[in-house]
Amino acid sequence: MKKRDSGLTALPLGIGSLPHADPASACALILRLFPKSPFWPELPRRDWRESMGAEQARGLPGFLEDDDAQRFYFDGDREIAVEMGTFYEKYLAGDIKDFAVSSDFASALDPMIEMIGSSGTKPTVFKGQLTGPTTLGLILKDKTGKAVLHDEQIMDVLVKATGLKAAWLKSVMAPVCEEPMIFFDEPMLQSIGSAAIPIDRATAVARLKEVVDVADCLTGGHCCGNTDWSILMEAGVDVIALDAWHFADSLGLYPGPLEEFFARGGYVAWGIVPASTEGANVGIDDLYKRLMAGIDKVAAKTPVSVDLLRERALITPSCGLSGISESEAETILAKTAELALRIKV
Repeated sequence: MKKRDSGLTALPLGIGSLPHADPASACALILRLFPKSPFWPELPRRDWRESMGAEQARGLPGFLEDDDAQRFYFDGDREIAVEMGTFYEKYLAGDIKDFAVSSDFASALDPMIEMIGSSGTKPTVFKGQLTGPTTLGLILKDKTGKAVLHDEQIMDVLVKATGLKAAWLKSVMAPVCEEPMIFFDEPMLQSIGSAAIPIDRATAVARLKEVVDVADCLTGGHCCGNTDWSILMEAGVDVIALDAWHFADSLGLYPGPLEEFFARGGYVAWGIVPASTEGANVGIDDLYKRLMAGIDKVAAKTPVSVDLLRERALITPSCGLSGISESEAETILAKTAELALRIKV
């Protein structure tokens, strides 16, 4: 975790995806609403290759693209010793250019960098996002449908590749902003401890910590379900992003870790605007009241004060927005920006 002052206070952030098909219009919308804290949007409705995990599987040992099924899968029947050797050679060489994010899988990244660069001002933060290791291991499967999370060797490849992709993203984002910020999206952490995820808590923490350390910039961890939030805290992220519409008071279950997290300079990104038609329709006053009620509940259960929770608050939608209409997504982003202004202390 990077020790921070309160310079990020009350910034609005996006979680990642938008329903738009045109990268330029999506980027222009974000820069208009979030000029100090833009993000490059993933556009999975434009191309399935912008869906979670696809870019991170591209080019890795044993992974094949199936355009008809719109997926990458791991072919365990192939002989991949040479591919593995080449991968680890590149990893040990530390040449992050070998782990660049492809514009075919992130169509809005280059346009966003160009738009920010030509704007004449540097935003406070510029956010990017990748899929976190546990979720990546569960959504990527072999050709029989078995998650690669069960394969220690392949998981080591995925973790190392994710860390270097984050480092590459940092390198191309840094010139146009004061600080790059990389989020690792981990929705599957909500199932840690269940039969659905055959790894223990310590493994989840260690894998996420590895990619956070390699990224070496401001980092965040996002889970849109309820989870053990201390996993993200122990992994060293600077920002915890949660669905605060449904689970705001769940942070209060971790008083000790939360106090330590804030002592190290951590922030909470309150996903208070539902990423749904409901979020487009709910009133801004109701959103603000619900946010403050959640902050009050967390403060009542932990040593962290209301004042500090507000000082270290960011505002986001509860999740990505690719599942709704463009107009609904635009309304939700506008409400996110307005709420951020309301809580500024």
